[in-house]
Amino acid sequence: RSAKELGKGNYDAHFDATGYREIGELSETLKTAAQELRKTETLRQDLVANVSHDLRTPLTLITGYAEMIRDIPGETTRENMQVIIDEANRLSSLVGDLLDLSRLQSGTAELHFERLCLTDEIRSIISRFQKLSATEGTLVRLEAEGEVWVNADAARLSQVVYNFLINAMTHGGADKFILVRQTVSSGRVKVEVTDHGEGIAPEDLPYIWDRYYKVDKTHKRTVVGAGLGLSIVKSILEQHPGVEYGAESALAKGSTFWFSLPVADEDLEGSTLQLPQGDNSP
Repeated sequence: RSAKELGKGNYDAHFDATGYREIGELSETLKTAAQELRKTETLRQDLVANVSHDLRTPLTLITGYAEMIRDIPGETTRENMQVIIDEANRLSSLVGDLLDLSRLQSGTAELHFERLCLTDEIRSIISRFQKLSATEGTLVRLEAEGEVWVNADAARLSQVVYNFLINAMTHGGADKFILVRQTVSSGRVKVEVTDHGEGIAPEDLPYIWDRYYKVDKTHKRTVVGAGLGLSIVKSILEQHPGVEYGAESALAKGSTFWFSLPVADEDLEGSTLQLPQGDNSP
Protein backbone atom coordinates (compact mmCIF):
# COMPACT_ATOMS: atom_id res chain seq x y z
CA ARG A 1 0.00 0.00 0.00
CA SER A 2 2.84 2.37 0.82
CA ALA A 3 4.55 1.59 -2.49
CA LYS A 4 1.32 2.43 -4.34
CA GLU A 5 1.12 5.73 -2.44
CA LEU A 6 4.71 6.47 -3.47
CA GLY A 7 3.76 5.72 -7.08
CA LYS A 8 1.02 8.36 -6.86
CA GLY A 9 3.54 11.00 -5.82
CA ASN A 10 3.10 10.85 -2.05
CA TYR A 11 6.74 11.05 -0.99
CA ASP A 12 5.77 10.97 2.69
CA ALA A 13 4.65 7.35 2.39
CA HIS A 14 5.81 5.38 5.43
CA PHE A 15 7.71 2.09 5.05
CA ASP A 16 8.12 0.07 8.23
CA ALA A 17 8.31 -3.63 7.35
CA THR A 18 9.00 -6.37 9.88
CA GLY A 19 9.49 -10.10 9.51
CA TYR A 20 11.47 -11.47 6.60
CA ARG A 21 14.87 -9.90 6.03
CA GLU A 22 14.21 -9.45 2.30
CA ILE A 23 11.03 -7.49 3.03
CA GLY A 24 12.94 -5.30 5.48
CA GLU A 25 15.63 -4.58 2.88
CA LEU A 26 12.98 -3.73 0.31
CA SER A 27 11.37 -1.39 2.81
CA GLU A 28 14.66 0.44 3.37
CA THR A 29 15.22 0.70 -0.38
CA LEU A 30 11.77 2.20 -0.93
CA LYS A 31 12.31 4.59 1.97
CA THR A 32 15.54 5.81 0.39
CA ALA A 33 13.84 6.12 -3.00
CA ALA A 34 11.07 8.22 -1.44
CA GLN A 35 13.61 10.56 0.16
CA GLU A 36 15.49 11.02 -3.13
CA LEU A 37 12.28 11.60 -5.06
CA ARG A 38 11.18 14.19 -2.52
CA LYS A 39 14.52 16.00 -2.84
CA THR A 40 14.33 15.92 -6.65
CA GLU A 41 10.79 17.30 -6.61
CA THR A 42 11.84 20.13 -4.29
CA LEU A 43 14.80 20.99 -6.51
CA ARG A 44 12.58 20.86 -9.62
CA GLN A 45 10.22 23.37 -8.02
CA ASP A 46 13.20 25.58 -7.18
CA LEU A 47 14.34 25.43 -10.81
CA VAL A 48 10.93 26.49 -12.08
CA ALA A 49 10.83 29.38 -9.58
CA ASN A 50 14.39 30.51 -10.39
CA VAL A 51 14.03 30.32 -14.16
CA SER A 52 10.60 31.97 -14.07
CA HIS A 53 12.07 34.88 -12.11
CA ASP A 54 15.09 35.19 -14.40
CA LEU A 55 12.80 35.19 -17.46
CA ARG A 56 10.34 37.67 -16.00
CA THR A 57 12.90 40.39 -15.22
CA PRO A 58 14.23 40.96 -18.78
CA LEU A 59 10.75 40.50 -20.26
CA THR A 60 9.41 43.22 -17.95
CA LEU A 61 12.22 45.60 -18.94
CA ILE A 62 11.82 44.88 -22.66
CA THR A 63 8.07 45.49 -22.49
CA GLY A 64 8.44 48.63 -20.35
CA TYR A 65 11.06 50.29 -22.53
CA ALA A 66 9.25 49.33 -25.76
CA GLU A 67 6.00 50.87 -24.45
CA MET A 68 7.89 54.00 -23.37
CA ILE A 69 9.43 54.38 -26.85
CA ARG A 70 6.00 53.87 -28.44
CA ASP A 71 4.00 56.21 -26.19
CA ILE A 72 6.40 59.02 -25.20
CA PRO A 73 7.73 61.39 -27.88
CA GLY A 74 11.49 61.75 -27.92
CA GLU A 75 12.22 58.52 -26.02
CA THR A 76 13.47 56.67 -29.10
CA THR A 77 17.04 57.09 -27.90
CA ARG A 78 20.12 54.95 -28.40
CA GLU A 79 20.29 54.28 -24.65
CA ASN A 80 16.70 53.01 -24.44
CA MET A 81 17.15 50.79 -27.48
CA GLN A 82 20.35 49.41 -25.97
CA VAL A 83 18.45 48.34 -22.84
CA ILE A 84 16.04 46.34 -25.01
CA ILE A 85 18.94 44.74 -26.91
CA ASP A 86 20.83 43.88 -23.70
CA GLU A 87 17.78 42.29 -22.10
CA ALA A 88 16.97 40.34 -25.26
CA ASN A 89 20.55 39.04 -25.24
CA ARG A 90 20.10 38.07 -21.59
CA LEU A 91 17.02 36.06 -22.52
CA SER A 92 18.96 34.35 -25.32
CA SER A 93 21.73 33.52 -22.87
CA LEU A 94 19.27 31.94 -20.44
CA VAL A 95 17.61 29.87 -23.15
CA GLY A 96 21.03 28.83 -24.43
CA ASP A 97 22.06 27.70 -20.94
CA LEU A 98 18.89 25.62 -20.61
CA LEU A 99 19.42 24.01 -24.02
CA ASP A 100 23.09 23.31 -23.26
CA LEU A 101 22.21 21.68 -19.96
CA SER A 102 19.51 19.57 -21.59
CA ARG A 103 21.77 18.36 -24.42
CA LEU A 104 24.73 17.63 -22.16
CA GLN A 105 22.73 15.67 -19.61
CA SER A 106 20.82 13.71 -22.26
CA GLY A 107 24.08 12.81 -24.02
CA THR A 108 23.02 14.34 -27.35
CA ALA A 109 25.72 17.03 -27.29
CA GLU A 110 28.73 15.80 -29.26
CA LEU A 111 32.17 16.75 -27.99
CA HIS A 112 35.01 17.18 -30.49
CA PHE A 113 38.31 16.22 -28.90
CA GLU A 114 41.57 17.65 -30.20
CA ARG A 115 45.08 18.32 -29.01
CA LEU A 116 45.17 21.94 -27.87
CA CYS A 117 47.30 24.31 -25.82
CA LEU A 118 45.29 24.84 -22.64
CA THR A 119 47.47 27.79 -21.61
CA ASP A 120 46.73 29.69 -24.82
CA GLU A 121 43.01 28.95 -24.46
CA ILE A 122 43.00 30.38 -20.93
CA ARG A 123 44.93 33.49 -22.05
CA SER A 124 42.42 34.07 -24.83
CA ILE A 125 39.44 33.67 -22.49
CA ILE A 126 40.93 36.07 -19.94
CA SER A 127 41.64 38.62 -22.67
CA ARG A 128 37.98 38.52 -23.79
CA PHE A 129 36.79 38.50 -20.20
CA GLN A 130 38.80 41.63 -19.36
CA LYS A 131 36.78 43.56 -21.93
CA LEU A 132 33.54 42.32 -20.38
CA SER A 133 34.67 43.10 -16.83
CA ALA A 134 36.23 46.48 -17.58
CA THR A 135 33.15 48.41 -16.49
CA GLU A 136 33.08 46.45 -13.23
CA GLY A 137 36.72 47.22 -12.49
CA THR A 138 37.51 43.52 -12.06
CA LEU A 139 41.14 42.48 -12.49
CA VAL A 140 42.14 38.96 -13.61
CA ARG A 141 45.70 37.62 -13.37
CA LEU A 142 47.03 34.40 -14.82
CA GLU A 143 49.85 32.37 -13.26
CA ALA A 144 50.86 29.44 -15.46
CA GLU A 145 53.63 26.86 -15.33
CA GLY A 146 54.75 26.60 -18.94
CA GLU A 147 52.73 25.78 -22.03
CA VAL A 148 50.48 22.80 -21.33
CA TRP A 149 48.78 20.68 -24.00
CA VAL A 150 45.70 18.53 -23.39
CA ASN A 151 43.21 16.43 -25.35
CA ALA A 152 39.83 18.13 -24.95
CA ASP A 153 36.92 19.86 -26.63
CA ALA A 154 38.24 23.42 -26.99
CA ALA A 155 34.86 25.16 -27.09
CA ARG A 156 33.45 23.24 -24.11
CA LEU A 157 36.58 23.57 -21.98
CA SER A 158 36.57 27.31 -22.69
CA GLN A 159 32.96 27.35 -21.48
CA VAL A 160 34.10 25.82 -18.18
CA VAL A 161 36.79 28.47 -17.59
CA TYR A 162 34.44 31.26 -18.65
CA ASN A 163 31.75 30.05 -16.24
CA PHE A 164 34.26 29.93 -13.39
CA LEU A 165 35.31 33.52 -14.19
CA ILE A 166 31.72 34.76 -14.38
CA ASN A 167 31.01 33.06 -11.07
CA ALA A 168 34.07 34.69 -9.48
CA MET A 169 33.16 38.13 -10.82
CA THR A 170 29.53 37.82 -9.67
CA HIS A 171 30.41 36.71 -6.16
CA GLY A 172 33.86 38.29 -5.83
CA GLY A 173 35.06 40.53 -3.05
CA ALA A 174 35.64 44.25 -2.69
CA ASP A 175 39.16 43.91 -4.09
CA LYS A 176 37.66 42.84 -7.46
CA PHE A 177 40.64 40.54 -8.00
CA ILE A 178 40.49 37.08 -9.57
CA LEU A 179 43.50 34.78 -9.75
CA VAL A 180 43.67 32.01 -12.37
CA ARG A 181 46.43 29.51 -11.59
CA GLN A 182 47.63 26.68 -13.84
CA THR A 183 49.93 24.07 -12.30
CA VAL A 184 51.34 20.74 -13.52
CA SER A 185 52.07 17.72 -11.34
CA SER A 186 52.44 13.99 -12.00
CA GLY A 187 51.28 14.22 -15.58
CA ARG A 188 48.18 16.26 -14.79
CA VAL A 189 47.34 19.93 -15.20
CA LYS A 190 45.18 21.73 -12.65
CA VAL A 191 43.38 25.01 -13.30
CA GLU A 192 42.11 27.02 -10.33
CA VAL A 193 39.99 30.19 -10.30
CA THR A 194 40.10 32.03 -6.96
CA ASP A 195 38.16 35.04 -5.70
CA HIS A 196 38.08 36.79 -2.31
CA GLY A 197 34.32 37.22 -2.11
CA GLU A 198 31.44 36.16 0.09
CA GLY A 199 32.23 32.45 0.00
CA ILE A 200 29.86 29.50 0.32
CA ALA A 201 28.45 28.07 3.55
CA PRO A 202 29.70 24.55 4.41
CA GLU A 203 26.17 23.13 4.28
CA ASP A 204 25.70 24.47 0.73
CA LEU A 205 29.06 23.45 -0.73
CA PRO A 206 28.21 19.76 -1.44
CA TYR A 207 25.18 20.76 -3.55
CA ILE A 208 26.49 23.61 -5.73
CA TRP A 209 26.94 21.28 -8.74
CA ASP A 210 23.35 20.03 -8.61
CA ARG A 211 21.33 20.96 -11.67
CA TYR A 212 18.50 22.55 -9.69
CA TYR A 213 20.38 23.93 -6.70
CA LYS A 214 20.75 27.67 -6.16
CA VAL A 215 22.62 28.96 -3.12
CA ASP A 216 21.26 32.49 -3.50
CA LYS A 217 17.58 32.30 -2.61
CA THR A 218 17.05 36.04 -2.98
CA HIS A 219 17.23 35.94 -6.81
CA LYS A 220 20.01 38.52 -6.85
CA ARG A 221 20.50 39.64 -10.44
CA THR A 222 23.77 38.25 -11.78
CA VAL A 223 26.13 39.97 -14.17
CA VAL A 224 25.74 37.28 -16.84
CA GLY A 225 23.87 33.98 -16.92
CA ALA A 226 21.06 32.50 -14.90
CA GLY A 227 22.54 30.32 -12.18
CA LEU A 228 22.91 27.22 -14.37
CA GLY A 229 26.64 27.65 -14.98
CA LEU A 230 27.98 25.09 -12.51
CA SER A 231 25.51 22.45 -13.67
CA ILE A 232 26.76 22.95 -17.23
CA VAL A 233 30.38 22.86 -16.02
CA LYS A 234 29.78 19.54 -14.25
CA SER A 235 28.17 17.99 -17.34
CA ILE A 236 31.00 19.15 -19.61
CA LEU A 237 33.82 18.00 -17.33
CA GLU A 238 32.30 14.58 -16.71
CA GLN A 239 32.38 13.92 -20.47
CA HIS A 240 36.17 14.43 -20.52
CA PRO A 241 38.09 11.22 -19.66
CA GLY A 242 40.18 11.34 -16.50
CA VAL A 243 38.90 14.71 -15.36
CA GLU A 244 38.59 15.76 -11.72
CA TYR A 245 36.93 18.90 -10.37
CA GLY A 246 35.86 20.52 -7.13
CA ALA A 247 35.54 23.66 -5.04
CA GLU A 248 36.90 24.96 -1.73
CA SER A 249 35.27 27.86 0.04
CA ALA A 250 34.79 29.58 3.38
CA LEU A 251 32.33 32.30 4.31
CA ALA A 252 33.76 35.82 3.95
CA LYS A 253 37.06 34.38 2.67
CA GLY A 254 36.31 33.59 -0.95
CA SER A 255 36.15 30.50 -3.13
CA THR A 256 38.36 28.43 -5.41
CA PHE A 257 36.86 26.39 -8.23
CA TRP A 258 39.15 23.98 -10.03
CA PHE A 259 39.46 21.14 -12.52
CA SER A 260 42.33 18.91 -13.58
CA LEU A 261 42.94 16.52 -16.46
CA PRO A 262 45.85 14.56 -17.97
CA VAL A 263 48.35 16.49 -20.05
CA ALA A 264 48.83 15.40 -23.67
CA ASP A 265 52.64 15.51 -23.40
CA GLU A 266 53.97 14.70 -19.94
CA ASP A 267 57.53 15.69 -20.80
CA LEU A 268 56.72 19.36 -21.41
CA GLU A 269 58.36 21.69 -18.92
CA GLY A 270 58.69 25.44 -18.74
CA SER A 271 59.11 28.45 -16.59
CA THR A 272 56.39 30.31 -14.75
CA LEU A 273 54.43 32.68 -16.98
CA GLN A 274 52.24 35.63 -16.12
CA LEU A 275 49.68 37.35 -18.27
CA PRO A 276 50.86 40.95 -18.74
CA GLN A 277 48.38 43.27 -17.10
CA GLY A 278 50.51 46.27 -16.22
CA ASP A 279 50.36 47.22 -12.57
CA ASN A 280 47.95 44.54 -11.42
CA SER A 281 48.78 44.14 -7.76
CA PRO A 282 45.65 43.07 -5.87
